[in-house]
Amino acid sequence: MLVYNNFLNVMKSEKVTFAQLGALLGCRYQTVSDIVNGETKGGFLYDDAILIQKVFFPKYNHEYLFLRVDTENYKPKSDN
Repeated sequence: MLVYNNFLNVMKSEKVTFAQLGALLGCRYQTVSDIVNGETKGGFLYDDAILIQKVFFPKYNHEYLFLRVDTENYKPKSDN
């Protein structure tokens, strides 16, 4: 699954909810949750990502915020 880990962390730190994002995008909060948590193959539409960043997360870099991580093939770096 491709997950927006940075996005999730920023949502928590900025106290932004899926319901708020859904209201902005005109969709259900569950739809936003599915996209962020990698339940859907596609990610955010470009225009939606730009809108979210401008409205809720203007101090964060777009590339950082919308980086997707493949959790099925992710291997953490060892400290060796």
